[in-house]
Amino acid sequence: MRLATCCCLTRLLVFNVFLIAIVFGFATVGLAQENQSVGLKTADGVLFVWNRPGLHFTLSIKGKDIVPANDPDHIFFTVDGVILQIQSLPISNFAPDAKRDKLDDKSILAAHRDWESKFLETELLKSKLTVKSSNEKLNNSEVLVWQFDLPAAFRNPDASGQVYVTMVAGDFLILLNSVLSPSVSEAQARKFLLSTISTLKLSAEPFDIKKLQEELRKGP
Repeated sequence: MRLATCCCLTRLLVFNVFLIAIVFGFATVGLAQENQSVGLKTADGVLFVWNRPGLHFTLSIKGKDIVPANDPDHIFFTVDGVILQIQSLPISNFAPDAKRDKLDDKSILAAHRDWESKFLETELLKSKLTVKSSNEKLNNSEVLVWQFDLPAAFRNPDASGQVYVTMVAGDFLILLNSVLSPSVSEAQARKFLLSTISTLKLSAEPFDIKKLQEELRKGP
């Protein structure tokens, strides 16, 4: 599947450049725990592990056919034909006064949506966007779902729009996004992203990759 030139190349991408590996054979991971993103094969898909200073989380990506994109700088998967991008960025990048102003999670998520959509309109697409958004509650956490249709000049058979799901995690924002197309409907992408982010598990310390591998090897 060809990625649309504008669909995922947003300002978020410059903040996180990590190594990603899909460890299908549960081989020993000899890399440092920090600044590492690893996908571990599971019975129903991939356990994605994000270890970086200040933010450590896992996501369960479920699917029969999961393929990491051939992009060493950015974290993309194709999951049963649905594109998934995983990103994070410090809240201070788009809401530097969030703590001073005591912004709640819903306000922080809205601030990010407005910041990112403005960048898309003025810098990347140079077209006015009609953004639709809705707030959700998942596991007692605020989640924002927002999306837009691509301007006509940027649409192609593989991309007609984009949908985002965002959540606050401490001083960071976690973002999942996907591409809408004739074969991937709004309802399908939304359901997939919400289902994936609902599996989020945060840790104050970096996840021990070898320990996770052992646990997955042993099974339930």
